[in-house]
Amino acid sequence: MSRQAQATASNEPVNGTSTASRRAAEKAHAVIDETANKAEAVEEQLRDRAVRAGEKVEASQEAAAEQIKSSLAKAEAFAKERPLTAAGIAFASGVLAAAVLRR
Repeated sequence: MSRQAQATASNEPVNGTSTASRRAAEKAHAVIDETANKAEAVEEQLRDRAVRAGEKVEASQEAAAEQIKSSLAKAEAFAKERPLTAAGIAFASGVLAAAVLRR
């Protein structure tokens, strides 16, 4: 049996490294590689979810902007049709706001 085969069988160092150390290092590298692959998959999922969430927020903002424009147009039309009623509502709202803010 050669010196290297004897050293391998007895876990003695071969070229400065025991086979047990090499196996442990190989196993550690395999675990690290597997963990990196899983982390990459999770990162991709998170990025996809973030993109979808961003798209939903953008759609909600657009819908809210349209609703505000619609409400403003209705308020302007009401004020043009009934200017005295609109002025009375504005005055009453101001009085109410002042009363609430004083407390």
